[in-house]
Amino acid sequence: MPEDIAGWINKNPERKRILLAFAEPRTIKQAQTALSVRKLTLKSFINNACLKCLNSHARKGRFYVLSKKARDCLKPNCYEYDSKKDWGCIGWVVSSPRMRLAVLRSVDGRKLYSEEIRMVATQFNCRLSRTWTRNTLKELTEKNLVQSEIMEHIRFFWITPYGQKIKDELAVIAPLSPSISSVVS
Repeated sequence: MPEDIAGWINKNPERKRILLAFAEPRTIKQAQTALSVRKLTLKSFINNACLKCLNSHARKGRFYVLSKKARDCLKPNCYEYDSKKDWGCIGWVVSSPRMRLAVLRSVDGRKLYSEEIRMVATQFNCRLSRTWTRNTLKELTEKNLVQSEIMEHIRFFWITPYGQKIKDELAVIAPLSPSISSVVS
């Protein structure tokens, strides 16, 4: 069977290039950016058992990675992905049009109110409004990534240990662009 996959992959050099983009877990959008293509269809790669989805139950933010057979055939020079990560939650954060990711990156162990968080988050996404920030913080609280407490009629937010774990994993999977990372440092 691996010879069949190897033959199918080697039949078209573009297939090999596309598959190597998924040596590390990526969404279709991340792979399109890495490959500099406008549209990427993965149906034939999934049907030929070259790719597998790490969070297939998700509608948006699906992460794909090389299957064991494709990995054995291509032998990519990269780390082995961690299947124990919460790919569902990571995909959920990444699938938002940069709002959840921007807000989550802006929350830390300090207790901040939503406007302070929004001011930091606008460095990552300049289109964040007060309403979007509050709604995003509510979503993150419901997913147990952020905690909140009301003190003196003001709601404060801070990151949970689980939220910090997801935030650290996202730093590797969805790194900041160089221009943004210099602003945040």
